[in-house]
Amino acid sequence: MRKILLVTIFFSITAIYVQNSAAQEQTATMHVSGMTCATCPISVRHRALQLKGVHSAAVDLDTALATVTYEDSEQSPRTIAQAISKLGYPTTVTDTKR
Repeated sequence: MRKILLVTIFFSITAIYVQNSAAQEQTATMHVSGMTCATCPISVRHRALQLKGVHSAAVDLDTALATVTYEDSEQSPRTIAQAISKLGYPTTVTDTKR
């Protein structure tokens, strides 16, 4: 009986810990410079989606903004912006939201 109680307590504590340390989905808005044609946003979006932890990416040529949704345990806005910048589109993070 004591073993069952200890195992139950262990799994309860483990479940609470896992729940509290779960990754959070966040959204970052970024200004992307240098986009000059209709294929540029496609390239930027494709690069962002290649990154581990990135769930979605939307890029607007007219406003030069990219909105990227990602898991904060897998990715950061800074590394996403750096990856896009390496394509030749200088990128800066303008906003992040949970």
